[in-house]
Amino acid sequence: MEQFIKENMCAMIDDLTDLVAKQSVYDGEDKTHPPFGAGVEDALQTVLKLGKSFGMTVKNYDGYAGEITAGNGAHMIGVLCHVDVVPAGEGWETKPFVLTEQNGRLYGRGSSDDKGPLVSCLYAMKYLLDAGKIPADACIRMIIGANEEESWQCIRHYLEQAETLPALSFVPDGSFPLISCEKGLLDFDLCSADIPDHHAPVRLVSLEGGTSRNIVPSSASCCLECKDAQTVAAQLSDLPGIAVQAEGHQVTVTAKGKSAHCMSPEKGVNAIAHLLHALAQLGKDFSHSAFAASFDRLIGEDYTGERFGIAMQDDVSGALTFNIGTIRLTADGVFSMQANIRYPASACYETVQESVRSCADRAGLQYTEVDHLPPVYFEKGSPLVRALLETYQEVTGDTTHEPFSIGGATYARALPNAVAFGPQFPYEEELAHEPNEFLAIDSLEKMTAIYGRALEKLLAL
Repeated sequence: MEQFIKENMCAMIDDLTDLVAKQSVYDGEDKTHPPFGAGVEDALQTVLKLGKSFGMTVKNYDGYAGEITAGNGAHMIGVLCHVDVVPAGEGWETKPFVLTEQNGRLYGRGSSDDKGPLVSCLYAMKYLLDAGKIPADACIRMIIGANEEESWQCIRHYLEQAETLPALSFVPDGSFPLISCEKGLLDFDLCSADIPDHHAPVRLVSLEGGTSRNIVPSSASCCLECKDAQTVAAQLSDLPGIAVQAEGHQVTVTAKGKSAHCMSPEKGVNAIAHLLHALAQLGKDFSHSAFAASFDRLIGEDYTGERFGIAMQDDVSGALTFNIGTIRLTADGVFSMQANIRYPASACYETVQESVRSCADRAGLQYTEVDHLPPVYFEKGSPLVRALLETYQEVTGDTTHEPFSIGGATYARALPNAVAFGPQFPYEEELAHEPNEFLAIDSLEKMTAIYGRALEKLLAL
């Protein structure tokens, strides 16, 4: 395996260079290249062509997903990757869609998430196929999604169309040694039912904040109308995280927080909570005082759900997290909010759902479920976890790090008997969605050795 990797490193980097050059960012407006746009389609076709050149069987699922199969047997081992990437964004020191080697690192959007690991796994499959290490009764199937960074339409379409699914799988889109537990995810909307007091001295004209239910909002703002704008502005201006501007009979209130992924809300500061806390200080003089006071009391900056009445935790995956990601005042005078919770793996979905619904009802909020992903959990002694962990330890010599739990979501939720396995090593910084994303060349070499040995072990189970 080691000799194969050395002989093929240049080819792997060349193929990764070609793949990174495909700007596979979701473009739902591109009607000439459905379903996800020309860049995504080009990347998917490139991967399938590469698999075919390796002597493997390929199939395109209407541009939503693809599969590459090495071997012909019924016992199927799966590898679930994706070719789409998040937008490049600002702050790059190299061209984001030109794979650039600097100081032993390969810089480029998708180099680590998930094009580099995809190329690594495909070459691991090639090694096993060329070396005759795939038993006659088995096969390895790489499933390639094209919409993982957006809404997972790709894998949903694939699951509807695929005739068979792998018995065991791993997803090279997480961290080593492996992620054995992923919390349950519940997306829902909340709407207020309060009737505002239009005769109040301070009336709310507009309010909005946040960009996504999955992100702790870094900003929120509102516009107030009142006779004595200067007095209202003075009342709010000394509150932490609040900026106030008075002009005529209007006051603009802006709250600043700190953005963070909602799976780790403790790393952020919720600007919506800051804004509603400020408005609650206006008391009965405020047209929407009942909602502001209720939000401040029952939600506020508490990301554990304790105030709301839905707190829970377990030893496996830790505590529930609760995030109000967006808020806006509708034309009907209703507060519409997008929310997300990540609940412990041991909790029952129906119990969690009913708890959230009943607590929302007590708070005077209408609950509407949007999406749900059940938790993933494997015992350390399970055959899948044991095989992958042993492989990681054999290649790296690292016996310190253990399988761990996350509040995020990987493709491991999409298939039965699947876990996230690499590519990020414990000593590496997570830059997957950040500027200057990179994949270290020595990491590419090491992960390919891990993936090759892991696949061989799984074929033998």
